[in-house]
Amino acid sequence: MFIVLDLETTGLLAKEDEIIEIACVKIDRKTFLEVDRFSSFVKSKKEIPEFISQITNIFSEDISNAPEFKDIIDDVQNFIEGYPIIGHNIQFDIGFLESHGVNVSKNPSIDTFFLANFLCSDEKSLNLGYLCEVLGIELQNAHRALDDTLATAELFRKLIAKLQSSSYEYGEYLYYFLDQCGESGIKILKDLYLQKPEFVLSSEEFVEKYIKDLSNNIHDIQDISMSKVNENLSDFLEKIPNFELRDSQKSMLDTVDKTLSNGKKSLIEAPTGIGKTFAYLLPALQYSLNFGEQVHVSTSTKALQDQIFYKDLAFLKTHFPHEFSYTKLKGKRNYLGVSSLLEFIDQQGILSSSHCSFLLKIVLWSIKSEFGELDELDFYGEEFSHISEIHAGNGFILSDSNPFKLQEFAHRARLRAKSANIIITNNHILFQDIASEGSLLGGVQNLIIDEAHVLEDVVTSSLKKTVNFQLIQKSFQKIEKKIQKYKISDLEIDEVKQKILYESAELFSFFEGEIFSKFSSGAQYKMLLLKQDFFDAHKDLSELAKKIIYSIQGLIKEIKSLDESISQKLSQEMQELLNIKDIFQTFFENRDMSEFIYYMSYDDTRGLQLHTTVLKPGNFLEEKLWSSLKSVILTSATLQLSEDFSYIQGVLSLDDFDTFVLPSDFDYHKQALVYIPQDLGSIKNNLPEIIDFLADFFRVVKGRTLMLCTAFFVIREIYTKYKIILERENINLLAQSISGSKYKQIDFFKKNPENSILLGTDTFWEGIDIPGDDLKYLLIHKIPFSVPSDPIFQARSQLYKDSFSEYAIPKSILKLKQGFGRLIRTKSDTGIIVFLDDRIYSTKWGEKYYQAFPKDIKIRYGSSQKLIDLLDKSK
Repeated sequence: MFIVLDLETTGLLAKEDEIIEIACVKIDRKTFLEVDRFSSFVKSKKEIPEFISQITNIFSEDISNAPEFKDIIDDVQNFIEGYPIIGHNIQFDIGFLESHGVNVSKNPSIDTFFLANFLCSDEKSLNLGYLCEVLGIELQNAHRALDDTLATAELFRKLIAKLQSSSYEYGEYLYYFLDQCGESGIKILKDLYLQKPEFVLSSEEFVEKYIKDLSNNIHDIQDISMSKVNENLSDFLEKIPNFELRDSQKSMLDTVDKTLSNGKKSLIEAPTGIGKTFAYLLPALQYSLNFGEQVHVSTSTKALQDQIFYKDLAFLKTHFPHEFSYTKLKGKRNYLGVSSLLEFIDQQGILSSSHCSFLLKIVLWSIKSEFGELDELDFYGEEFSHISEIHAGNGFILSDSNPFKLQEFAHRARLRAKSANIIITNNHILFQDIASEGSLLGGVQNLIIDEAHVLEDVVTSSLKKTVNFQLIQKSFQKIEKKIQKYKISDLEIDEVKQKILYESAELFSFFEGEIFSKFSSGAQYKMLLLKQDFFDAHKDLSELAKKIIYSIQGLIKEIKSLDESISQKLSQEMQELLNIKDIFQTFFENRDMSEFIYYMSYDDTRGLQLHTTVLKPGNFLEEKLWSSLKSVILTSATLQLSEDFSYIQGVLSLDDFDTFVLPSDFDYHKQALVYIPQDLGSIKNNLPEIIDFLADFFRVVKGRTLMLCTAFFVIREIYTKYKIILERENINLLAQSISGSKYKQIDFFKKNPENSILLGTDTFWEGIDIPGDDLKYLLIHKIPFSVPSDPIFQARSQLYKDSFSEYAIPKSILKLKQGFGRLIRTKSDTGIIVFLDDRIYSTKWGEKYYQAFPKDIKIRYGSSQKLIDLLDKSK
């Protein structure tokens, strides 16, 4: 027999929170049929928190007459006896049972999450509700103990069936890892449901089989294609079934074609909805095929990079009349490092169930994956800490000393990139490679950068270097682990390590004291710009840093003096030490306040951190990129201010770029309305009034609404106030960082638009595409100014005579334009924008923000009640 079990509780802390509902179902281990069940509400001494009631739909009155747990503990104990306990994330439930006096020491545990993690690794989520949905399991009342328990029992049955069917293809791998797991529940699982393979792999045989399977999945790399393309690209697009060629798209096709053919530099504002991706991909293909030159396309995010690769280029591959090759390229840390994984496996002893599940997930995925990009997988909990151990960032990965170099995904990606017509990369890897003078991209000649409005921020983040004491400690822990593994005895290495740790602790302790002297302990942002007078006043810090730099150099020298085979194994750790040394040198020896920003920050997770990044992104781009390119195209929907490119040209050093503006195909006068309430008071202190207004607004619209905020605390206030109220009216209120990942929230919104309201901050202002009737209402809480205390913003503000007018306002206008762009995505879309910041009409500078509004859009002013009445009548 097995016991399938689930609890509902007042919170997450087993020693502090209480059980409010329990359900146990006894099933036959062969047939999986139910034999018996036990379930009960449990009376709690604690009031059930509101958010728990939101999740479980269990309220304090529901359990007021229920037995206390002490009254049913014997029933629970007798029911579970010594049977194996099954559950989804079962350790959570076991922790509560133990803290409430149930003895489960004789009950092995089996976690359905453990099985799903490697058997369903291609699913977007492994929570119980999602798995039930995709596997066709009935779950009527999620987060109720009995319903969850019955669903988990059926999930277990389906996962066991999946395990057994997988054993035909992967049986040797499954048995190899499950056999090394030390937990009794996993042993029961293996013995009952997994047939022992004819050949049980040794560790050497595992490596041999794994490398062979990886090699079998390597495909031949196609050489760069050349072909005379004489077709008119506009005619080609018009011939595609159901494809509408727009005038602006045709104009962009011609502009990109001329830019590439004539070796020019162009800045193109291409409004939403014209099909700009095809408008630059087609001329890029034509140029590459005609002249045999590669064209690199760089995006702002890896998500957009994948969209272009998997959707747009795949479409063109099917319809374009000429053969061409294309690939994508990401930074080394995005790929699985085969040799790193094998070393990580070799370091493990007896496996825990979580380690076992993680390794099976990686191995089974990697032998099928074409690209080996780690973000093809989802990771959970402690798995995130393992990623740094298995990615391809180790310098050894691409070295000729690596016996598995040919199987390395990063190596294969670079080989593909050398011979493709079109290479899709992202701005982070582009700028990092240029800054390090690397050869990753093989010398870019022709470059197209999409979403160019974010280049200032992307250059800043790509070139940012950060160090903290934890990073130093972690590097030394990894060195120590390998020293113990390879039985290295070197007293000098140990002495130098201790010296570096002691001196680094002293250095970071000083900075921590400085930042705490400037901020209260409860301050949300603890960031401080470091100016030259700070360093002048603390020259002793430079002396201390020089000692650390010297010691790190000595440690690297000691490691290099070891046997070459061992020092190669420590190449990643040596690179980390070099990076740490470089940051200290940048901060304390080679400091250049005219070119770099220096600041420190503190948070409870990472402690005190020192950061440096470039002060003037435009200078970097001009010196390192623009001047070296044959042709370059920058494009975005939001590049102009007041029909002028001067701001973006100044920030990014684009003075010698030709500029082009393409007209929008949208009729904003007919498609959209901006409404500005004038009776809600000053945005400086009117959050209560806005929250009250939202009660009526949400009641009337019911859904199809996105609200963009500039601070998370505003989202939290709105969510706390209205989540339960709206839920009772069957309206879903989704909040960034509260209701799950950005992807899951948007996916849920698209599936349930008519009764869903989405609240988001920074990342929701751009990159969200919800066309059609799914999104009809866009609320904007505030003008999206940069945080004034942000050290990077402070440092760059000092470059302007009037930083507010010349930098803060233009930067926020571009972001506001991005926000407005969320609403109207196609020519048939209609909707209303509600702008809640009174400063647009109550300040002298506010009128500048009207240029962020789409041209010809209708703007109305009035009371908030007038808006509600307008919406009511339109229903």
